[in-house]
Amino acid sequence: MSRSFLSRSRVLRTLLALCSCAPAGFCGTFDAPPGFNVETRPEPGSFLLTLPDGSQLYATGPFLGQTIVRRLPGGTLLDFAGPFGSLGGAALSPQTGELVVGESAGPAPLLVLRDLNADLDCLDAGEVQAHPAALPVLSNGAAPLPYDLAFRPGTDELYVSGSTPFGISPTLGVVLRVSGGAATVWAAGLGFAGGLDFAGDALHVADLDAATFAGRVVVARDLDHDGDALDAGESTVFAAGLTGANGLAVAQDGSVYLSGLFDVASGSGSVGRLLPDGDGDGLSDGVDEGFLTGFVFSGGLELLEGPAGLAPGVAGDGQLAVAEFGLDGRVLVRSAPFAGTTLAGTVANESEFTLSVGGEPGAGALLALSLDTAGVTLPGLGDLGLGFGQPHLLLVLAPLDGAGQSAVELALRDAEALVGLAFVAQGFTQQAGETGIGDALLLEVAP
Repeated sequence: MSRSFLSRSRVLRTLLALCSCAPAGFCGTFDAPPGFNVETRPEPGSFLLTLPDGSQLYATGPFLGQTIVRRLPGGTLLDFAGPFGSLGGAALSPQTGELVVGESAGPAPLLVLRDLNADLDCLDAGEVQAHPAALPVLSNGAAPLPYDLAFRPGTDELYVSGSTPFGISPTLGVVLRVSGGAATVWAAGLGFAGGLDFAGDALHVADLDAATFAGRVVVARDLDHDGDALDAGESTVFAAGLTGANGLAVAQDGSVYLSGLFDVASGSGSVGRLLPDGDGDGLSDGVDEGFLTGFVFSGGLELLEGPAGLAPGVAGDGQLAVAEFGLDGRVLVRSAPFAGTTLAGTVANESEFTLSVGGEPGAGALLALSLDTAGVTLPGLGDLGLGFGQPHLLLVLAPLDGAGQSAVELALRDAEALVGLAFVAQGFTQQAGETGIGDALLLEVAP
């Protein structure tokens, strides 16, 4: 028995096993480029950060009544801290391990959380304290409200983005540097300052114009080492004229992923990819606002990358997690084998048609046909455009040929009873033990 057949048979068995327990989900809504799988993952709240032991913290609850819950690596949920007014960012010091959260509707704008008795929470007396740093009052008479927090890598310097409250004119956005118990303005000239991420000594900041809500990404550096990025040339625009700006993550190849983009014409939100500055002029070499689409409004980003980064195809080893407004969970976008599904011919009685699975030559191929048009999520694999609650068929095809295609020809004869029947066809590929999910085609049998 050939190795490729064993590999494809393993995929078939895995899919069949997962299908028996796959939950219905928000499937088929979010679109990524070829070479990525998308999975909608339920979570207990709005993701904050991951702790060193693998636990994850989430904000939950309504405005002025928020709490933090902790999900242990095994899945157990614990109450962790609270109540809070409105949490605005969280960051873990790489030196002290202390957790700092922003609070935009409470008596103290920054809070330090310490689990003093090692009981996995910060609910005991003295475990939540106001940060000693007082945020500076800006020229409009107000202090900024925290939006996002980040420690400079390898240091105990905390950076806080934020803007002065609504109703205070003019709106002023800044980045603060918190060090030695004091907070000072580190970068200014922003509107609604959003997500933060460091790439070396360069701090990338998502920013919205306070009047037009046009988005941009600003890169700030303390070039003269005077403790701020307020001098000429220390804050530059990486990309401007965007349809929004919210969460931000910088990839190891210099790409910047940006959430909060919104197409008014379609009423749809997206996550964009800003290409690296390859020519050294300080600007992104190109903007793809439709890298990930189908969102209502995309929020915070978490980027995890291996040596090959968030690249398409089986060689990539990255994952981008995106918060979605109104969704109790996040959308995970993972590097995966290239996969596609195409149709040639007409799906009709007394006719023939061909369904093909595409990808990289030599990859294994599988085709699924189902009368269940409601998508399911296969945890760890991704969202499918079909389900398995009605009659379905799984076909193991020949490995993809030199052109990266594997096809099956189907014919309908004397099939009047099938006219008007709707079904879904979806292709899958496998390489190096990984499975790629192709397009889902919604088809109907014509007369």
